[in-house]
Amino acid sequence: MRRISLLAIFLLLLGVRIQAQQDYVDQLLRVTELTDNQQYREAISGYKRLESGAPEWLRAGAEYEIAELYAELNETDNAIAALNNAVQLGFDDCLTPRTSKRLAKILKNPKTTEALAGMKITEADFRELFWLKSEVEHAEHDARMMITDNINRVDQQSTDIPQAQLPTRPTRSAGVFYWRQQLLLIQRAQREFVKKSDEERMVHAATMGVINGASSSAALESARQARATAESRRAEIRRRAFVPLTPSSDRPKPCSEWR
Repeated sequence: MRRISLLAIFLLLLGVRIQAQQDYVDQLLRVTELTDNQQYREAISGYKRLESGAPEWLRAGAEYEIAELYAELNETDNAIAALNNAVQLGFDDCLTPRTSKRLAKILKNPKTTEALAGMKITEADFRELFWLKSEVEHAEHDARMMITDNINRVDQQSTDIPQAQLPTRPTRSAGVFYWRQQLLLIQRAQREFVKKSDEERMVHAATMGVINGASSSAALESARQARATAESRRAEIRRRAFVPLTPSSDRPKPCSEWR
């Protein structure tokens, strides 16, 4: 399940250590790095260690990740076994298997089809899951844009980092719980990475200001543009904020019914 991987690599290369705000952010980031470095067996071991004493939703998510990794290693039987474990633990992410390049290797296997057929999710959970996955992508994009913007800034102001609020509606969905954690992870990475970029930009701007005699007006304009960009980004986050809707039914439906 690929997400936030480039940010994770950048953070680790920059020596930025992400402290866990809550739950399992640190552990998930470390295992993600192993996957990004193609250390698949080490990543599998990492997910198995993560399962020890973990809540059921995290065990379900970890088993799904293990299924993808085994599929990448062309170990079909192990991949299907892990996928079955994930579904039995309540994994109900109907979206990720459809787009997973790793799982694509075994999607046509009848046993994979049978395992995925056991996944069911309610309308309310499906709506939130869709939003969470989309917001993770938006957050990663925003982080990249903030880093890019820093390249040309000449001011000494910290970057304002607007972030979406996580949904708090009650749920029992393993997929929703897991992706809420993924959004926390990317948001934390976003803050730390942009902070590091700010520090590098301020040092560079100060140095170039001494060398080239940069004007105070240029710094003021740079800061003004940064604030305007942040406000535009904040407005966009408000526009796409999660809004729970009253579902037509609370009955969990098979993934085949969600198209």
